[in-house]
Amino acid sequence: MSNALNTSKRLNNNKQSKKKTRSLGGMTKLQASLLVPYLIFSILFIILPLILIFVYAFKPLNGEQRLENWEIAAKPSTWIIIGRSLGTGLIAALVALLIGFPYAYIVGRSKSVIFRTLGLTLVLSPLAIFTISKALAVRGLFSAIFDENQLNNNFFMVFGMVYLFLPFMIMPLYQVLKDMPNNILEASEDLGYSKIQTVFKVIIPYSSKAILSGFGIVLMMAATSIIVSDKLLPNGSQKQLIGNLINQFANTANPFDLANASTLVIITLAVLLTIYGFIYGIPYLVTKRRQGGVYE
Repeated sequence: MSNALNTSKRLNNNKQSKKKTRSLGGMTKLQASLLVPYLIFSILFIILPLILIFVYAFKPLNGEQRLENWEIAAKPSTWIIIGRSLGTGLIAALVALLIGFPYAYIVGRSKSVIFRTLGLTLVLSPLAIFTISKALAVRGLFSAIFDENQLNNNFFMVFGMVYLFLPFMIMPLYQVLKDMPNNILEASEDLGYSKIQTVFKVIIPYSSKAILSGFGIVLMMAATSIIVSDKLLPNGSQKQLIGNLINQFANTANPFDLANASTLVIITLAVLLTIYGFIYGIPYLVTKRRQGGVYE
């Protein structure tokens, strides 16, 4: 009897000690301390720059009564450029997904270590080359094959985006698909699913988070790219993206240009975060509704 009481007391003491070692969010003190460098980094390089952007965007210049820099938000040309950026970015992300998903699956599920190594090398090696160099190389190659004036179109722009940002689609998919348990595929076969049914009912749902992650990364990078329009196209001024427009006003010596650039950054952030919310939020809500979950 005394042994049972001592055991229960030790268990209670262990539980209490574990509760004491827990801090914010259920983390231990060690885990919380390890977050300090990341918090400092976030404050210095993310939060403070954003605060400065908002200050520059909403601070009146030279005693002006109204914020003239926000007039750029009412210009149709600004929204045409934003629309072009989002349109080409979405198409590029979709094409990258259609190319990257089968590639990541074939490489990730391969039993040959040499094949996986070569497959990853083909994806990662272009990242070691400067993006400008890759854009100029592709432009030079296609200029030698086609008339250079014919390259100044949205199709070539999307091609360049897919070429430059495809690795950022493949890597999240590869990391998930290579660790997918074999018993999931075996269970699919036992249920009588065909290979196409297995792809849509098993593999895609299993890798849905990686798909959304890669799609969002490629969309953000493609829509805000400066290199694609400036270096890839023969005449990038006709096919500007929002990144090029912001870059035009990125003149720290001129307060009015800096205010315009800050305004464009805020508008772009609002638009992209809204789209990013839809990309992640809608599938989450659909999954919760199917599972009969309760929204918090």
